[in-house]
Amino acid sequence: MIRFFKVLALCILGFAVAAYAVANRAPVRLVLDPFSPYSDKALVPSVEAPLFVYLFAALFFGIFLGAAAVWMAQGRWRDAARAKTKEVALWKREAETLKAGLHTAPEAVAPAAPRPLRSYL
Repeated sequence: MIRFFKVLALCILGFAVAAYAVANRAPVRLVLDPFSPYSDKALVPSVEAPLFVYLFAALFFGIFLGAAAVWMAQGRWRDAARAKTKEVALWKREAETLKAGLHTAPEAVAPAAPRPLRSYL
């Protein structure tokens, strides 16, 4: 049932994106040097594309920039996890070494029980 709702939501989102792209399909000129002294459009560097291309490019650039910022902000947590992983591996190796030494050591004889104290009263 959850899978059905996921597919339904993705279909609705896809139709919305397609409608947005169709509604904004008019060509728009993006001038790369707005302060150019040339009035001739052929001399000014520019790109002409549908408006939705610019809007989606800006959206994807914003998503990428946000993901990079989050990744950089979480760097200290990744470093801490890496250090803890190394520490766990060290303790695990030490525990295994101690276990191996315990199994290879001759059977330890239990110490004799202490003699009970005598009372002279």
